[in-house]
Amino acid sequence: MNEQKYKIVTCASFGNTGSGIVTDYLLEFPSIHNPGDYEFRFLQDYGGVSTLEDALLHNQHRMNTDIAIRDFIHYIEYQSGDLLAKHYEKFFKGAFKKISYEFINKLIDVEWPGYWEHHQIIAPKTKRLFMYKLYPRIRRLLGGNRKYIARYLPKSPMYFSNPEPEYFYQCVKEYMESLCESLDPQHKFDFIYFDQLLPPTNVNRYFNYCNNLKVVIVDRDPRDHYIDNYFYWREGWIPLDLDKYIALYRGIRKKLIFEPENSNILRIKFEDAIYHYDEFAEQVNAFLGLKKEDHLFPKRNFDPAISIKNTCLWKRYPVPQSVLEKIERELPEFCYPFERS
Repeated sequence: MNEQKYKIVTCASFGNTGSGIVTDYLLEFPSIHNPGDYEFRFLQDYGGVSTLEDALLHNQHRMNTDIAIRDFIHYIEYQSGDLLAKHYEKFFKGAFKKISYEFINKLIDVEWPGYWEHHQIIAPKTKRLFMYKLYPRIRRLLGGNRKYIARYLPKSPMYFSNPEPEYFYQCVKEYMESLCESLDPQHKFDFIYFDQLLPPTNVNRYFNYCNNLKVVIVDRDPRDHYIDNYFYWREGWIPLDLDKYIALYRGIRKKLIFEPENSNILRIKFEDAIYHYDEFAEQVNAFLGLKKEDHLFPKRNFDPAISIKNTCLWKRYPVPQSVLEKIERELPEFCYPFERS
């Protein structure tokens, strides 16, 4: 399969930086299929496809391939969900696990029951003590204490893979095609939309996974980003300590200036979409080749008159001036040119 049938569009953010405005805007086009309100992170997450690529292609080692494949299997098992939460199975019509196993099985060269130390490293402490310390020693004693201890260690599935890059990338493209087909078997839509399929940095590597991919990346003023989390969300992956927040905010973005240009990547500011809505709409439409007349439900999901309340949050919350001044001093290039009063 050299040409992909499906066109994919995704939106990426830096964590609560406003990518939902793009999701909501694209929901207003019937020609774009969004499978649901969920983050489809299986390409970018640790343990997902990009981790497989790193281990199988760029850091190839017989043991590393085993770790990466087992991690991927654990990942798809978790993301397939259970009786309480279906996760991806819900959105891919019960086909995510099946399609994911078909993908990983194409990459596995050898599978056997085996053991190596990493099995102990990842095991819970109690299991490690009994299964990998006491149990094999008891077995060795019962056997006359004559054999090397590794003979008695419990076995688990082990895997080896050493694909050529072209084969790996082709398998990923087929994986993405199969997932899209589960969503749109009749090819009724112009685009399949996946929220958060990719990260906002080092994006170009992911174009090896899809032939027809468009990426919209949204960033947000650090003052509003910090205030929103501090006073409302309290997300654990954003530091509440101001100095640590500033270090994280800058650290995530510090390599952006070195990333090569790509006509399939559109970077926008959250605030521009709100304060310059018409220009934002024209920009996104041109980027995706959307026609204005196909925008059948304008402002039904993304209404800038409503979203504007998520800007200039220092007017709504009791934020010390020293906090704002420090962010403005440390991160000036990321601050939107509001008139702050």
